[in-house]
Amino acid sequence: MSITGKIGNSIGTIFARGTGLATVGMVAYDAHVMGKLEADTFSQSNESARLVDGAKNRMYMDTPSTVVGKIKDKIFDLQLRTSILMPFEAVLGYFKGVGNTCIEGIVPLGLGLGALLGGKKVSGMSALGIFMYAGYKFITEGFGFTRPDRLNSPFK
Repeated sequence: MSITGKIGNSIGTIFARGTGLATVGMVAYDAHVMGKLEADTFSQSNESARLVDGAKNRMYMDTPSTVVGKIKDKIFDLQLRTSILMPFEAVLGYFKGVGNTCIEGIVPLGLGLGALLGGKKVSGMSALGIFMYAGYKFITEGFGFTRPDRLNSPFK
């Protein structure tokens, strides 16, 4: 079966599938960018929390001991110089950011997949839904009609 046989011969079907592909691509791009940002934030905040715990551990002892103090200094110095867990936490943060973005963008993602993978009728209806959703977002987000006025809010 050729690609045109899979897509369909009508211009409307090709347009609907292109709209679905563009929508899925935009959601995937947003998810990737947010995943990268979350990877940095997640790994660095966990690393800083670990260093704070290490510094607290270094400063306090149950019983005074010079040997234990020197061991704690060496352990803290090792923690400062190495970040073994940061790459693993960056991967976890990336998937966390991608997942959150896909959950927040479930409507355009679902409509885009419907337009891309559905039959002729489903594809057309999904493409129409994409345009309606895009129009709604353009009016509400673009012009800020649904955004609360944070400057005049009593909860500042």
